[in-house]
Amino acid sequence: MLNVITRKVRSADLPQLVLLEEASFSTDKLSRRNFQWMIKHAHSLFLVQEFKNQLIGYGLVLINKGTSLARLYSICTKKEFQGKGLASELISHLEMLASEEEDCAYLRLEVKENNKPAISLYRKLGYRKFTVKKDYYEDGKAAWCFEKRIKILKFNPRLKIPYHQQGTDFTCGPACLLMAMKTFSPKIEMSLSHEMDLWREATTIFMTSGHGGCGPHGLALAAHKRGFKTELFISQIKTLFIDTVRSAEKKHIIELVHKSWEKKIAELKIPLHRRRLSLADIRSTLKAGGIPIVLITTYHFDFHRIPHWVIITAADDHFIFIHDPDQTADDGHEGVISRVHIPIPNDQFMKISSWGKGKVSAAIVISYVAV
Repeated sequence: MLNVITRKVRSADLPQLVLLEEASFSTDKLSRRNFQWMIKHAHSLFLVQEFKNQLIGYGLVLINKGTSLARLYSICTKKEFQGKGLASELISHLEMLASEEEDCAYLRLEVKENNKPAISLYRKLGYRKFTVKKDYYEDGKAAWCFEKRIKILKFNPRLKIPYHQQGTDFTCGPACLLMAMKTFSPKIEMSLSHEMDLWREATTIFMTSGHGGCGPHGLALAAHKRGFKTELFISQIKTLFIDTVRSAEKKHIIELVHKSWEKKIAELKIPLHRRRLSLADIRSTLKAGGIPIVLITTYHFDFHRIPHWVIITAADDHFIFIHDPDQTADDGHEGVISRVHIPIPNDQFMKISSWGKGKVSAAIVISYVAV
């Protein structure tokens, strides 16, 4: 039996890591600078395997900030040591650390679609494919995305909500609405053109700079116009987000639009609850087949206090799961795999699902296509 030592990475390992990477991969390789950043700055779990003072493998897991999601970003075993169970041992060790030290519920990974040995290994270890990313690798091959629940808890099945990434930095609300509508009506087109149509209809918020954002009233009316049943949960009576607008003219416009849309909401008899959407509401809505779209603050993800719409895909005793339509990732290493069915602890979700000093909360429930 090989006397292989598994330990945490050190800065002194950098030269050997680069040599191992160069010898193991022909494309999609981590550079010396990549390794330096991962060792010194990344929120990660980085283990190496050592045999007779030589590195023969490594495994790198990134922790998705503000969530209970981890990602196996890269794993490598020197060719002459493959087939000896070292990769399985390394992954198991990383799973344990992600669960116990980082309190992660899921570990996810990508693998090239034609890498049959790796796919076989991941399936053997209990990973299941949950989506595909086309044209992901440098050679044009697709990535199969796998995941494994590494913290075993009671779990309610997810709704099969298709994922759509927002096409601009100001259309998170329309992107979420597209995902909800597509779930109930497969003919709905999830495109940038449709996204922009919804944005033009639903924009009520003036930002301090850049384009305006979509409020709950506008999104609810846009969904109702397309034949979907909607329901609103808003924690305050006064006009949303007006306190962040400096211009008196803009405040006046927001007030006019808000009053007009509240009148339309009442005329159309769209239910409007003057309270926040609770955990019990979320669970009962999902159980009944409804889809909640919730306004959150991104502070816990990126330290920016920006209102942002996400869509809830599942809930259990410990986690709320969301699709996040955000088009960017903080460090450039996350991508779509870290935006789909993100597990967030219940207490953490309740903290992020309010915005500003007034702790404003807003949510829309899309229930079904009205007949």
